[in-house]
Parts: sequence; structure tokens; C-alpha cells
Amino acid sequence: MSLDLNLNPALLPKLGLNPKQSEAVQYFAGPLLILAGAGTGKTKTLTSKIALLIASGVSPSRILAITFTNKAAQEMQHRVGRLVPYSGGMWIHTFHALGARVLRAHGRLIGVKNDFVIYDDDDQKKLISLAMEELGLAEEKNKASMYLSIVSRAKDDLLDAASYMINAQAVGDEARLKAARIYLRYQKKLVEAGALDFGDLIVRTVELLNEKEEIRGYFQEMFQYILVDEYQDTNHAQYVLVKTLSAKHKNLCVVGDPDQSVYGWRGADIRNIMEFEKDFPDAATVVLEENYRSTARILHAANEVIKHNRNRRPKNLWTKADHGEPPRVMEFGNENEEARGVVEEIRELTNRGGLGYNDIAVFYRTNNQSRAFEEACRNRRVPYRLIGSMRFYERKEVKDTLAYLKLLVNPADTVSLLRVINLPARGIGKTAVERVLGYSRQKEMPLYDAFLSAEQVPDITNTARRGIKEFFDLLEGVKSDLFSATPSAMLEKILTNSGYWKMCEDEAEKDPQESLARLGNLQELVNAVKDFEERCTKEGQAPTLHKYLEDVMLASQVDSMNTDAHAVTLMTVHLAKGLEFPAVFLTGLEENLFPINAANSSEEDLEEERRLAYVGMTRAKERLYITWAGTRRVYGTTYPNLASRFIFESKVAKETAPRRGEEDVQMISSYSPPPAMPRVGKGRKVMHPIHGPGRVIDQIGSGELAKVTVVFDSGVRQTFMLKYAPLQPI
Repeated sequence: MSLDLNLNPALLPKLGLNPKQSEAVQYFAGPLLILAGAGTGKTKTLTSKIALLIASGVSPSRILAITFTNKAAQEMQHRVGRLVPYSGGMWIHTFHALGARVLRAHGRLIGVKNDFVIYDDDDQKKLISLAMEELGLAEEKNKASMYLSIVSRAKDDLLDAASYMINAQAVGDEARLKAARIYLRYQKKLVEAGALDFGDLIVRTVELLNEKEEIRGYFQEMFQYILVDEYQDTNHAQYVLVKTLSAKHKNLCVVGDPDQSVYGWRGADIRNIMEFEKDFPDAATVVLEENYRSTARILHAANEVIKHNRNRRPKNLWTKADHGEPPRVMEFGNENEEARGVVEEIRELTNRGGLGYNDIAVFYRTNNQSRAFEEACRNRRVPYRLIGSMRFYERKEVKDTLAYLKLLVNPADTVSLLRVINLPARGIGKTAVERVLGYSRQKEMPLYDAFLSAEQVPDITNTARRGIKEFFDLLEGVKSDLFSATPSAMLEKILTNSGYWKMCEDEAEKDPQESLARLGNLQELVNAVKDFEERCTKEGQAPTLHKYLEDVMLASQVDSMNTDAHAVTLMTVHLAKGLEFPAVFLTGLEENLFPINAANSSEEDLEEERRLAYVGMTRAKERLYITWAGTRRVYGTTYPNLASRFIFESKVAKETAPRRGEEDVQMISSYSPPPAMPRVGKGRKVMHPIHGPGRVIDQIGSGELAKVTVVFDSGVRQTFMLKYAPLQPI
């Protein structure tokens, strides 16, 4: 117990904690690592710990709690409020929201204006493409996603553009030097646009704390207790931020599970949690193993799989719940039979199993697997919701309208300006835009100002000049109400005055369904802004357009998921993390699909795939189905499959599909995976089942995004996604 904290014991009996949870909740003698297995009540433990602090007299403003989704932050806030009465003031944020809040208040000290906009993935790709055009790399714009990934990983490692260039020059690799030039130009354009990307929200906050001693001292003193959820998913930049903020009081509590670390491809560093005691030698560790979610048989299968990982902290989930239904492994002939079989089983569960559609989830490893399940659901009239494909805020008409709103709060926003300058059409063609862009670069002036000076730009038609004037008159007219009108009023004014609403109405003559869908989405956007205003009013905050746009940019895909809808959930396993369902179908368990690219994977990659399978299995509360297909069509060619090693490791009974009787059920007790192939790299000779022998001439990307280009002896040149390529090294 902390020497300066007198715990209030009156709250403890009301919390309903088990002995290990109680131990974790009451520990305040310094750094604490809570290893919380899936379904072991980590959110309850965290919220109870916060509530106990407040009940013991700690000011909420001196507590910082960091979560990984806005939904989790809101849930934590509500749970704490139910346990102890308090008037707010606690900092409960995601890492990115924390960075945004700190930089809004103090970023000006390092040159970050407080009206910055936040660029999402789509905005970042467009800015990378603009940077590549300026560097004479327009023909490589199809690689924008790859370069964005390189930049994002560099920021995760706290490598700014200048440092990345120094490293690239030291290595002397031309590909890395090209990436460094793109990074430098991209960062310059971010600054010109008054924008930050997700990486900047952490990197610039760390920079602020490092460079400004008074700000660092202020936050280190203020945050007496810091709690971090999902610590296994933190990257290096987030790790440094947490370590810096907790340096004075050292009351740092991190919660996580190395067995659920599945975002290595996104920059997460499992070493942060595995080496916590090395970073904090005086740290205590509490292990939570009692599971409150799944049946004993489901837990046994999950434990059997994850114990094959060598790089882990030993733990064994257990439950006082019933043994429950045994998990089922179902084999199908191909992906379409798999989808139909899964949907038929879903219908059986809802007709006779006492479950509703919203109690059931189908998980898959890659997004393109969803097509077969969508078709099977439509054919059998099973309602479904697809999570992770096209989010509401990614739809074109919504992004267009948000771009207008972003320009109102930040005229320097280059990406938003280019998106809507001629939308609806105002006679401002591509040539006119390119000439204004060139004028902007030549005069070294912001793009917004260059458009305002369109009369000075040579070789632009009078029609384009009139369109530009019309556009900026519109913006300036609406902007005059920025500080007096509500966000929803501003939105409705933009939709009307810009002509965007009328443009969508006029589309009804060509495509009535598309027009109705777009108008419906725009109306839903208005509703969303009004919901935001009501929420702000309840929380005693002023609803500003700036705050709404920030909330939209920082929302995750799962935050907007409606789990009450009467529909089956279809989603990738990565998005399933943190969720739970009475019945789960974990599909596509085949070598080279799940685990993905197994033949070319390192042991580290395979362990992350196994953790992903473990996450999928432990989302199931009552029923778990594991399915695989003997053949699967990839890019028009059908390939035979081997059952995933994870099926054999789970020691679950296998059955052929459809299920006929006990004689068709056999126990699979042992499995020897095929020998791992050497990695397919640049210069390697390979064999393709159709094209024959060839040589790899190029490889870009890594992990799931890796692509290889092969020139075959026949003269054929083809590029493959490495995770699907049926290439055998020679």
C-alpha cells in the first residue's frame, strides 16, 4: 500500500472481487503488472481500482486511465460512476485522444497550432501521394499505402523524418533513401496543412514533454496514479509516453495479456509487457486466471493451443462454470460449402438452440473471406452486419461533407480542400487545380492562399476562376457563423449552400437507389452531430465543431458497432478483440490462411498467429465452432488445403460436414506441420503450378501486405500477394 494513501475499506465488500482481483485492486505500493487472461474481469478490476482511489480521497483529476478504444473509455467512466459518486475531472482517454488533448492545450510551445485537424488513413494516403508527385514519383503512387506503413512504423519507433533520413543514409539502401525523402516531404506537407496524423499525436506529445521541462513537470506531478489497459498492444512511442508521465510518482498499473498480443504488424511491441519487471525492478505482479466468460471445454481447447507458444508468461485459464458443449471442428469441401454449412448451423441455433442472431459471430482471418458468408446469409435470409469493411465515416458522401467542415475550422487543410474544391462541379478542372498547385509551390505559399490569388495564376480559364471565387465565397459565408451556430446548424448550412444535398437529389434520375442511400447517409450524419450535441450538453461541455471532428477521427471501427441489432456479426479476428458472443464460428483454419503464409513465416510470426487463434476462441461464451475447407479458390485458381496446425493443437474432435453421427467423429491427437519453406525473397528461383519456373525480381511490403513480382522463364511477369502465392522455392 502506498505510504501516502489511506484506503477506504468500506467500498471493498460492494465490489464482489475474487481474491486475485482484490489483491490487484488494493495494491498501491508502486508499479504493478496485472496479467489478465481473456474473460478474467480486467475491466472490473481496473474500474474497481479507480473507484477505490476516489473513495480514499484521491482527486479524480490526478488519475489517468488509458484505454485502446473510445467505447472502452466510456464504459470505464460509466462503471466508475456507478461505484462512487464523483463530479468528473478524471482523464480517461485512448492514447491518441490523450495526445490530442495535451497538444490542443500546450502544443503551441513546439509549433503545433491548437486548431490542427487529424488526418485519418485515407487523408494520409492522399497526402503521401501528393508528396510522391512533388518528388517526381507519380508513377509509383500505387505504392502509397506501403510508404504510409513505413512512415507510421517509423513514428511508432519515435523516428522523426530527419532521424529516418540519417539512418537511411548510413545504410545506403536506395529503397530506404526513397522512403526517407517521401517521409520528409509528407511531414512538411502535414505541417503546411495544419494537420497531425495518428502517429504525430503521440510523437509530438513525447517531444513536448521532452523539450519543455515545465510541461513535463506539470503532468508528472498531476498524474499521481496512472493505469493502462491492453498494455501488450502498446508500441515504443506509447511506452515512452507512459514511462515519462509516471516517472515521478511511479504509481503505474498496467493490465494486459501477452497471449492476446496480435498487433505486431501494426507496431505493437510485446516486449513492453514481457519486460515490465525489467523496466520496473520493484514492480509487483498479479495473475488473473479465473475466467467468467467461457465454458470449461472452450477454455481447455484455447489453453491447449496457446501453450505451444514459447514466448509467453505461463498461465492457465479456468472457470467454475459448467463444462458446456464441446467445441466442434467442421470440415467442408470448399469455401462456399463452408459458408453454407455455417449459415445452416446458425439457423439451427436460432430455431432450436435458444439464441438470437445478435448472439452469433463469424470470424475470419482476411476481409476477402467475408464474400462467401455474405452471399450465404443473403440466400438463406439470415440478417447480418459486416464490421470492418466500409465504415459509416468512410462513405464518400460522408467524407465529402466532413471535408467541408474541416475546412471551416482549418483552411490550411490541403487534402480536404482538394477533395471538395470542385464538388459539386464548379468548372474547376484538373488542369486548373494542377496549375494552382504549381503556383503554390513556386511562390511557397499555402494552397488556400494560392486559390484566393487565382486571378494571378496564369493559364486558368475564366470559368475556373469564377468557380474558385464561388467556392471561397461559400466557405467565407458559412464560416461567419462558426462561433455562434451549433455544429448541426453549420452542417445543414454547408449541405444546402454548397449544393451537395441537391446534387445527391439530382442523382435520383440516373440511380434512384444510390441517391436514396446517399441522402440517407447525409441525414444520418446530421443525426450523429445532433447526438453529439446532446451528449456534450449532458456532460456540461460546449458542443463545438472542432470537438466533433476530433471525436470522429479518433473513433475505432468497434466503437460504432451496434451489438443490439438483430443480425449475425461478420468480422475479422483482429476486430473481435475485446468482444464476446454466446456462439462463435472461427473459420478458414487452414495452413497458409490461418496461420497466414505459414510456410514462409518466422517462429515469431507463427506465435502471433497462434495468439490470434487464441483470441478468437476465447470470444466464445457457450459454443465454439472451428471450420476449414479442403480446397479454396484464390485469384480464380482452386488450391488444396491442409487443416491448420491450430486445429490439431486444440485437441478438439473433428467431424465431416454435414454432421451425420458419432461414427463420423474422430479425435485428432497429433499433428506434424509441413516443413517450413525458406523465405521467398528477391532473386530467389521459384516454381509456380501453372507458370512453371521463374525468379523473384522484386518484393515490397512485409507480413500480411507483402507482394512479390516474378518473371517466369516463359516470359510472363506477374505480381502476387505473398500470403496467397502458390510459389515453391527451387
